[in-house]
Amino acid sequence: MLDAIIMEDSTPLSSAEKKELRGIGQRLKPHLHIGKQGLSLTVSNEIETALAKNGLIKIRFEADRTQIKEYCEDIAKTRSCEHIGGVGKTSIFFREMAEEISQ
Repeated sequence: MLDAIIMEDSTPLSSAEKKELRGIGQRLKPHLHIGKQGLSLTVSNEIETALAKNGLIKIRFEADRTQIKEYCEDIAKTRSCEHIGGVGKTSIFFREMAEEISQ
C-alpha cells in the first residue's frame, strides 16, 4: 500500500469561512502560551506541530498589542498558515491539514 499526502492549493479563506473558524476557535483552549521570550525556535517548532496535528489552534501571548501583531504576522508567514483573528491577547491560526490517501 502506498500512502500519498495531497496538499490542496492554499487559497485565502473567505470571510464566511474565517467567521466559522473564529466561532470554533472561541471554544478552544490555547495550545501554546508565548511569553516574554517571544518566538524562539522551540516555540516555533511547537506551533508547527500543533498546526500539523490540529489545523486550527489558539495561542495566548504575554506581550503588548504591537508585539502581538508582529508575532501574528511572523507566525502566519513562517508557518504557512492564516491568522484568522483574535481577541485581546489570544489569536487563532488555521492551516489546511494534509489528507492521507491509501492506495
